[in-house]
Amino acid sequence: MNGNFQDIVAIKELLKKYPKGLSITEISSALHLHRNTSAKYLDMLKLKGDIDRKEIGAAKNYSLVRRMPVSTLLHFCLHPAIVLDSRSEVVMVNAEALSLLACPLDVIYGAGVKDIPLSLFKDPEVGTRCHDAAQGVRSGAEVQTVVGGKRLHLTVHYLPVVFDTGRDGCALVLVDETACRQAVEERDLCRKRYGALIADQTEFVAHIRPDMTLASFNEALCVHLGRARDQLAGFRFLSLFSPEDREQIRRGLSSLLPTAPAFTADVRTVRQDGSVCWERWTFRGIFGEDGSFLECHALGQDITEMKNDKDRLKRYHENLETLIRERTQEMQQANMALVTVIREKEELEQELLFTQFAFDNASDSIILFDEEGWVYKANRTAGELLGYTAEEFQGISVIEINPSITQAQWDRMQAGASPGVKERTRSTHKRKDGRIIEVEVSRTFVTFGERMYFCSIAREVLPRR
Repeated sequence: MNGNFQDIVAIKELLKKYPKGLSITEISSALHLHRNTSAKYLDMLKLKGDIDRKEIGAAKNYSLVRRMPVSTLLHFCLHPAIVLDSRSEVVMVNAEALSLLACPLDVIYGAGVKDIPLSLFKDPEVGTRCHDAAQGVRSGAEVQTVVGGKRLHLTVHYLPVVFDTGRDGCALVLVDETACRQAVEERDLCRKRYGALIADQTEFVAHIRPDMTLASFNEALCVHLGRARDQLAGFRFLSLFSPEDREQIRRGLSSLLPTAPAFTADVRTVRQDGSVCWERWTFRGIFGEDGSFLECHALGQDITEMKNDKDRLKRYHENLETLIRERTQEMQQANMALVTVIREKEELEQELLFTQFAFDNASDSIILFDEEGWVYKANRTAGELLGYTAEEFQGISVIEINPSITQAQWDRMQAGASPGVKERTRSTHKRKDGRIIEVEVSRTFVTFGERMYFCSIAREVLPRR
C-alpha cells in the first residue's frame, strides 16, 4: 500500500514538470512502472480530480489539474450549486440553487447553460467561463441580477469538477452576498449619518480604543486642542488631562459594564493660552455580544462658564445678607439725596414762578432783544403798551419797535456794548396800530450764559394836563 502511494505521488510530481502533459508510455518509462500499473494509478487520479485526460489521436495525454469530485462538492457545499457536463448542459442542481433562483427543476435540468430562462445566464461570458472550467480553468465573477423582482448580489465560482465516471465537467457555485452587501451599505449609510451628525456639533466627540488611543473624533475637538486631524490620529486620550484626572477616568472606564455602560467626569484642562478650564466628559462603553469591551464613545463640553457661575452664585448666597444691608443703606442714602433734590427743585420752581410773575406784572414794559435785534422775550405790560400778543412779539425787531434806531446804529450799539452799564433816555416806540408814543427808557446790555441780550425797560410819557 505504501508503494502504491509513493508511485501516485511520483506520477503527480512528474506531471508538475510537464504542464502540457505526458502519455502513459512516457510516464511508465520515466518512473519504470508497468504500463497497466501506470494506467490504474492514472484512472485513480482522474477520479479524484487530480489530473486531466485528453485524447490526441490514438494516444491519451495526461496533465496535472485540480478538479473537485462532484459527489464531494454536493455533499459539503452549503451554497447553491449547478453542475454542468462537458457540453455545458445541466446534469445536477441542489435544493439551495432551486430556492435561490425560484425555478423548478424541470426547467433547468438538461438545459444548456445559455438556455436557462434567467437573466443571470444570458451573459455570453457565462458560457465562456463554463467552457474554461470544464477544461480545468477555475474562475469567479461578481454579478448583479434580478430574480423574482428582487435584486441579488452574487459571487459566481466556476469550478472544474470530475464525475464518478471520470468525465470532466463544471460546477457553478452561487454565493449569495445580497444580505452582506445590504449590511455594508447600511453600515456605510450609518457612518455617513453619524459623520453628518457630529460634523457641526460644538461638543467634543471622540471614539477611544481599549488602549486609550483616539480612533476617531470630530472637528470641534481638533479646534479645541489646536491640532490638525492627522496629529490626533492614534493620540493617547488620557494625556489631555492632569495625572489626578487621568486616574479618575481610568477607574471610571474600568467600571463600565454592559448593564452600566456610562459614567460622567468633570476634569480640568489647560487651554492653548495657558488658562485653566473645566470640561465635562461622558463616557459610554460599546460592548460585543459576548460582553467584551470594544471601544468607548466620549462626549465632552466646556463647562468653565457654568462652573464660574456656580462659584459666583455660591458667593452671592453666602454674602446675601451683607449685600442686602449695603443695598438698603445705599437706597436710603439715595432716597435722602433725592428728597433733598426734589425740595431744592420745588424751591427753585417757586422762585422761577415768582420771577416770571413779577416780570409779567411789572408796571413798566420790559423787552429783551437778542444779538440780532429780534425780540427774545417781552412781558405782559409790553404787550399791553404796544398792542402785541406774546406770539406776535417773536417776529418783531428792535428797529420796528423803536423807529429812532437804525440798523447802523444798532450795529454800533452791539459793537460797543458793555454789560451792566445802564442808560436812561427819552425815546419813541411804535405801536402795532402804527401810532408813535413817547417813552422814558432805561436800557442796558446783560449777559446770560454765553449770549448777550439788550434789555429795554420803558414807560409811556403821558401829556401833562
